[in-house]
Amino acid sequence: MMIKNNKRKITSLPVLVILVVILDLAFLYYNKYRNQNLTLSDFNLFSFGNLANLIFTLLLIIGIFIVTLKKSIIFKSKIFFPFFLINQILLIALYFLKLLPLPFKEIYYLGQTGDELLVGAIFALYTFTFLVMIFLVWLDIFSIKNVQILRALLNSALSMMFILLIVFLFIVGKEAGFDDTLLKREKNNVGVVLGAAVWSGNKPSPSLASRVDKALALYERKKISQIYLTGSNAPGELTESEVALRYIRSKGINSAEIFLEKETTSTNEQIQYVNNNLLSKLNKNVIVISDGYHLVRVLEIAKFHNIKIQVSASELSQSFEKALYNKIREALALTMFWLYAL
Repeated sequence: MMIKNNKRKITSLPVLVILVVILDLAFLYYNKYRNQNLTLSDFNLFSFGNLANLIFTLLLIIGIFIVTLKKSIIFKSKIFFPFFLINQILLIALYFLKLLPLPFKEIYYLGQTGDELLVGAIFALYTFTFLVMIFLVWLDIFSIKNVQILRALLNSALSMMFILLIVFLFIVGKEAGFDDTLLKREKNNVGVVLGAAVWSGNKPSPSLASRVDKALALYERKKISQIYLTGSNAPGELTESEVALRYIRSKGINSAEIFLEKETTSTNEQIQYVNNNLLSKLNKNVIVISDGYHLVRVLEIAKFHNIKIQVSASELSQSFEKALYNKIREALALTMFWLYAL
């Protein structure tokens, strides 16, 4: 009797893991939409990030199923379950990090608050452990037993780097296609300048200045009838939108058609502001103005929210090294957005 019970436990264990993995996927989707202040009623399976999450989950489930048919010892060993347990802890942590008031909001690095960086780091670890589980299972399927854990760790790290490379190339390809000649002159057109870094002495960074310059050029060409400047502030500075306004006034321009938004702290919040205020309430045609590499993510966020916007790229001039750095950073941000809507 004892032997039979043990066999039943061993057989039911993979089924239990599969059920947990399926529930994890549903929980991940819930967290993604909550991150954007959306509900699951807005869910779209064919959103790229949602499909990617589904494919990763299916790879793990199919692998577990095949391993079970092969009667592999992977679920009897201590190889798989430490990563499975860590993965569950990280997913739960991601949920509670959104509920708790974190103490790192005043810290800014890479254009992100400390709170956002912490959540991003936890999600990166969650993704890494999930990939490790996938590789452990599939290495077992192909009977690759030699240094299995090290292989899974290395393959997972390389996979994450490969994903970033693909996203980087996607950004490079998409930003090359932005064309202002496609923008039509309409009275209802408004330009929304996304905030960027402010330098010491409340001086606009080259990125912020070039975005404002592009908005002014569109205004002069009557492509837009109003300009909305967005962006909150880093510690000890005026808000990004106030610095942008001061920059405009330094050029001798004092238009009544310039408006400030001083609460948003991220691209996600700025697109939500556009949706909730300019599109829904005022029924404006919105042209979002930012740097080309940044607009790729802007369009993906808009697509996730199922809203239509147009974009116009600034004329920002950068060195090769600076442009490469910005695109790598943007590839990280876009990957995080696709997979977890951060």
